[in-house]
Amino acid sequence: MSDDHFLPLLSVQDRDTRIDQLRHRFETLPERAELAARQQSRQQVHDQREAKQVQRLELQRNLKRNEDELTALEERVKREKDRLYSGEITGTRELLTLQEEVDGLRSRCSDMESSALELMEEIEETEAGVEALAGQLESADGEVDAAQQQLAEAEAVVRAEIDQETAARSTEAADIAPATLASYEDLRNRMGGVAVARLRNGTCEGCHLGLSAMELDRIRHAPAGEVCYCEECGRILVRT
Repeated sequence: MSDDHFLPLLSVQDRDTRIDQLRHRFETLPERAELAARQQSRQQVHDQREAKQVQRLELQRNLKRNEDELTALEERVKREKDRLYSGEITGTRELLTLQEEVDGLRSRCSDMESSALELMEEIEETEAGVEALAGQLESADGEVDAAQQQLAEAEAVVRAEIDQETAARSTEAADIAPATLASYEDLRNRMGGVAVARLRNGTCEGCHLGLSAMELDRIRHAPAGEVCYCEECGRILVRT
């Protein structure tokens, strides 16, 4: 015998189950995973560009130090050369010593000029890398924006379905006694979302266990409107 009194409660359960499924679908939209992947890729490009910029800055600092030291050395070479040819030093040994010092300074200048050229080449390569990564970052930004738009559209579709189910659920819940609805809500919280089940052929469709013959007879003869519970799982039973 069908328990028409509790069919609206079963319908509310179906609505709630559908809403739960839609919320799960909302949280696990493939567009959400795609956006996360695009954001991660963009972050990687951003980090690479940041690293390149730091590298470029360090190279520029090294070049500046090199140029400053080279300028100081060139000035020292000039001073020592001026002394060498000024005529103020007449001793042969002193002249040879000074000449060796000038030659050594010139050699150091040459080495530093070579180092400066190498640094300038590295800076040029690094700047090219920064520019290339800037282009990649711009492209990644576009991909993130597109993914965000796709996610927003997908979310809007699911939200509309949730709103539709929620409105229908509210209409159906209005026909259920407050005490019964409160019991249902409490059970839903404790039963993982499913608080009502059909009793079909002596089996609770909530836990899929058969009820004892005595319990089935008691439920069968229970007054209309009495809330019956599964003796195995505790869910509200609707006789169908």
